Amino acid sequence: MANIFKLDQVVSKNKYNKGIATTQRFDVVDLGKPGADDWFKLYTFTEQGLDNFPPVMICKTKDPEGKLNPYLIGGSEDFKAACAEKLPRVQYCHLTYGITTHKRLFVWPVVYVEDVNEGIGWHVSAYEIAGAAFSRWTQIRSDKPNSRYIHLDLDDQDQVPKEKVFETPPIDYETALNKAFKNRYISSEDHPVYKNAGSVLETNFQKMKMKGVVKS
Repeated sequence: MANIFKLDQVVSKNKYNKGIATTQRFDVVDLGKPGADDWFKLYTFTEQGLDNFPPVMICKTKDPEGKLNPYLIGGSEDFKAACAEKLPRVQYCHLTYGITTHKRLFVWPVVYVEDVNEGIGWHVSAYEIAGAAFSRWTQIRSDKPNSRYIHLDLDDQDQVPKEKVFETPPIDYETALNKAFKNRYISSEDHPVYKNAGSVLETNFQKMKMKGVVKS
């Protein structure tokens, strides 16, 4: 059988193992706090700290598998007030927006803290850790025995490459929120979560208290 190629035709003078040139696309935004192994930072826009993210209302409702899913509440102020009274697990949160060193985008609902001296340990520690993450690569871990989060700071901040995506979000904030909540948005009484929440009824205790018979 005759040779079909010569040796000099197959010997490679260069190495072509660098892979295919690609442009990274950011199509997914996770909803929730970063994982225990994630180093992360939060984006800063026009304001300082958590003032970048005005408080919003969310509620957490269980799906058929028993998993709690957060829903963003919108609509009129009257409707929001009705939701606060009717829906379970309603919280006021800062919807912070950030990125991990592995370039994973996330929206982290940080519970609004009015007074750090009186807040719940979980909420206050998360609030303080979020504040640090605007300028430092940070990590958050649960400390269940003490009902709080542990704050870790990356010792060598310069080991993270200086890339534009770490300073400027590749997806605008409004779009990121929509991607994170995935249509879990309640803005009217027609929403199934609101309709299935039942009606708030006034108890005899409430009536007596309003009349002044029962003292607070």
